Amino acid sequence: MSMQRSQVVCFAVVGLVIVGLGFGALTITTYNGLVGSKLQAENKWNAIQIQYERKIELIPQLVSLVENYTEFEQETLELITTLRTQWLNLNGSPNDQANVSNELNEALSILFVSISENYPTLYSSVLYQDLFDEITGTENRITMAKLDYNDAVTAYNTALAQFPGNIVGSMFGLQPMQLYGS
Repeated sequence: MSMQRSQVVCFAVVGLVIVGLGFGALTITTYNGLVGSKLQAENKWNAIQIQYERKIELIPQLVSLVENYTEFEQETLELITTLRTQWLNLNGSPNDQANVSNELNEALSILFVSISENYPTLYSSVLYQDLFDEITGTENRITMAKLDYNDAVTAYNTALAQFPGNIVGSMFGLQPMQLYGS
């Protein structure tokens, strides 16, 4: 009888080891998937940053060009310069950046409309058109980068909210990421 009992104990121990190894493998795989998703979202965030930095670099050129032609848009130019400086000094959340970026876009839109309506010589200059096209193209790339970032954040947050990601995420202190503009 003790032989049967030792076999049962042996099978139980082997079974527990197999279950433990399975749980460990599932935990490691889930953790690595969550970390990979988070890193992908952070990479997409960096793509947004790169495009914004390009746009921010173009603003001094625009301000310089417009200052030479206009004397009535000084307030808008000062606002654009101030918002550019605010953006450069941001270290906050995607929402902080979205707020400053939206204000900057509004100021640029006002300036572009004013130039097209009040300064036909400037509006038709090749230098202005090239700069306008560059800013517009950069803004289009920013829009695509935002969509890619939000897709990556959604994938990460979904994996973090679903089983077993919710358990593994809480074990390792992983937090949901914030969507851009929400």
